[in-house]
Amino acid sequence: MILKLSLDLPDDVRYVPLTRHFGRGLLEFLTVIPEDIGDVETIINELVTNVIRHAKSENGRFQIGLEFYATLVVITVVDAGDGFTFRDIPEIGSVRPDLNGGERLGGFGLPLLDALTDLLEFRRTDPHGTTVRAEKGLRYASQEDADNADAMNESRGMATIGGE
Repeated sequence: MILKLSLDLPDDVRYVPLTRHFGRGLLEFLTVIPEDIGDVETIINELVTNVIRHAKSENGRFQIGLEFYATLVVITVVDAGDGFTFRDIPEIGSVRPDLNGGERLGGFGLPLLDALTDLLEFRRTDPHGTTVRAEKGLRYASQEDADNADAMNESRGMATIGGE
């Protein structure tokens, strides 16, 4: 592992850009190609927005973890909401409440996440909530950049920000 970043945040829409910028900044530092950076930024945006919009955690918080490896990033989002089942999700394109109190067409997020990720897992978090794990493979601007990332990945020292 090159780097692990963990954030414990209020479920407030103002924190969505913060989570995206952390992911983008680290991937740019590692010289990952722009397409993969954009995909990861979209994955983070969708996962965090879903927590804020749907989880309704009793404690009003959620956690996001980003684990950067030489060939992939693992994004984990944990909430303490009521959880959900896939059969309870309204159809794609159906009307739903929006964060501002209005209405919007929704249901496009999970298919988008499925298309952008290499692995997408949902599991219940006891006693309440959901843990989502998304994996995305990473490509680099040059072979030298990929070799540098691989060398960082193999180093004995791992940088950890937040979390454990």
